[in-house]
Amino acid sequence: MADLWNKQQLMARIDDNEDFAVYFYTPMCLGCQQAMKLVDMADDAMPELTIGKMDLNYVPELAERWAITNVPVFLIFKQGELAATSYRTGNMMEVYDFLKR
Repeated sequence: MADLWNKQQLMARIDDNEDFAVYFYTPMCLGCQQAMKLVDMADDAMPELTIGKMDLNYVPELAERWAITNVPVFLIFKQGELAATSYRTGNMMEVYDFLKR
């Protein structure tokens, strides 16, 4: 199961130039709750990729920084830099194909 991260944990990974994915959600978003199951399945299926989950309500400045316009959303970071964004979380294949980039 993917871990819940806070801003400090996320920024530490960026500062360390890590490769990882982060899933942003909001608790009242039904689609986010459904996609959360896929996130956890992807985390189990891809142990080589670090995946974190964050409640976007607590970090609105990051939504602005990375131009996040909707939730649920996945961001992929390569060497600490934003490399890709996906709002497609409808099924496991969409999530898996995005994360295996």
